[in-house]
Amino acid sequence: MIEAVGLLMTGFWLFMLYDCIRNEPERQLWLWILIFVNFPGAIIYFFTRWIPRGNIPLPNYFSRWTRSRELWTAEAQAKSIGKAHQYVNLGNLLCDMGMFDKAEAAYKQALEKEADNLQALWGTAFINVKNQKFVSAKEYLQTLLKIDPDYKYGDASLIYGETLFALQEFDTAKQHLEKHIKNWSHPQAYIILAKIFSQQGDVEAARNYLETIIVKIKGSSYFHYKRNRHFIGQAEKLLRTLKR
Repeated sequence: MIEAVGLLMTGFWLFMLYDCIRNEPERQLWLWILIFVNFPGAIIYFFTRWIPRGNIPLPNYFSRWTRSRELWTAEAQAKSIGKAHQYVNLGNLLCDMGMFDKAEAAYKQALEKEADNLQALWGTAFINVKNQKFVSAKEYLQTLLKIDPDYKYGDASLIYGETLFALQEFDTAKQHLEKHIKNWSHPQAYIILAKIFSQQGDVEAARNYLETIIVKIKGSSYFHYKRNRHFIGQAEKLLRTLKR
C-alpha cells in the first residue's frame, strides 16, 4: 500500500515536471521549485499553474481563497479611485469568483458613475439572466445594443433573443433572431427559432432551422465542431419531436 502511494506521488511529480518543461513560460523558476521542493512543489504547481492554464472550473471557495489578495486590491481601488472602470474591474473579479450579488452591486455602482458603460451594462444583464430576472435583463440589454449592436461579437444580441424567448415575447424574439443569424451563426439562435416556429405550427420552418444548424456545425472547422457538437444532439432531439 505504501509503495503504491509512493509510486502515485512520484508519477504525479513527474507529470507536473513534464508539463512544466513543455508548457510553462516561467519554467526556470518552477523547475527549481519542483526539483528542490519535490512533491509539495508539484501540488503547488498543479493548483497555481496547471489548473488555471487548462481553464478547469474550481469550487467558488477555492477561487475566493486563491484570489483574496486580488479582491482586496480591487476593492481598495474602487473605494479610493471610485470611477466606473474600477467598479467594473471589481464586478468582473467578483463574477469570476461566483459572488454574483456583490458583482451586480459593483456593476450598478459603475453605471451610477457612467450610465453608458458597456461592460457594466453587460455584467448586470448577464447576472440578471443568470438569476432569471428577465425583465430587468431586457432593459439593460436594450440599452447596451443601442450603443453597440455587435457587442462581444454578437453574444449580447444572442442573449437578448434568449431573454425575449424566456419572457414569451415570441414574435419579437423571432424577428430579432432572424436578423441575428444573418450576422452570426450561434447554434442557440437556430434552436430557439425552431422552437418558436414549432409552437406557432410552422413545422417545416422549424425543421429547416434545425437541419441547417446541424449541417453548419458538421461542416465547420474541427475546433468549432468540437465546441458546438452538443448542439447537434439538441437539434436532433428536437427534430424527432416534430411531425411532418
